[in-house]
Formats: sequence, structure tokens, C-alpha cells
Amino acid sequence: MLKIFFVLVYLFFNTAASDCVADETGSHVDVYYFLTNYRCASCHKIENFTKEAVNENFTNALNSGKLNYKSINIDKKENKHFIDKYQLFTKSVVLSLKKGGKERKNKNLSKVWEYLGNETKFKNYIIKETAAFVNEL
Repeated sequence: MLKIFFVLVYLFFNTAASDCVADETGSHVDVYYFLTNYRCASCHKIENFTKEAVNENFTNALNSGKLNYKSINIDKKENKHFIDKYQLFTKSVVLSLKKGGKERKNKNLSKVWEYLGNETKFKNYIIKETAAFVNEL
């Protein structure tokens, strides 16, 4: 538990410090939650835990536009392209690093399903992975 605390403190200060740097390139990170029309309790839980982790830990990055959270319904025709782009086969959380108007890197956070039964572990996973992307800006 103490180790998790120190990791969170490290991530907080690292992220807070990077949030203070002016971003003149328009670079940012998108946190996508991909959903469908059918929404089970687990789907809602993944969305809520992800939103909470991002909103509670990346306020400066969100306010500055360096980080964006988006829920996207892939059952809508205009969003179908995400299925191939990110190789989606179920509800997913995907991080996308954009620099100079182009996606440079993305990661499907597949362990969200594994950690769904443990809110703390789930949120720590989201925080750690998101911080790593934000720190690349």
C-alpha cells in the first residue's frame, strides 16, 4: 500500500510539473472510452472509473487542453472507423498521443477488464498509463 502511495505521489508531481509547461504545438492526449448501444453494469463501471481517475488526477492537463476525455459509441456509423483503427472487439479504453495534428502513439488499456473488480487497482492503472502519455507531450 505504501508503494502505491509513493507511485501516486511521483505521478502527481511529474504530471503537475508537465502541466505547467506551455504547449505551443497543439499536442495532446485523448482518453477514449469506446462503448456500444448495449451497456451492461460492467460497461458503466469502466466508464465511470475511467472518468473519475482522469478528472480527479489530471485537472491541469484537462483544463489546458493537453488531455481530453471522450466517450464514443462505435455503433454509430460515423464512429465505425475506430473499430479497425484500434482493433476494438469489446468496450475499451484507448489512449492516443497526438503531436502536430497526427496520432503518434496509441495504447488499448486491455487490463481494465482484469482490474474491474478492484476500483483502486483499476484507477491506478488508468492514472499510471495516462501519466506516461501526458509526460511525452
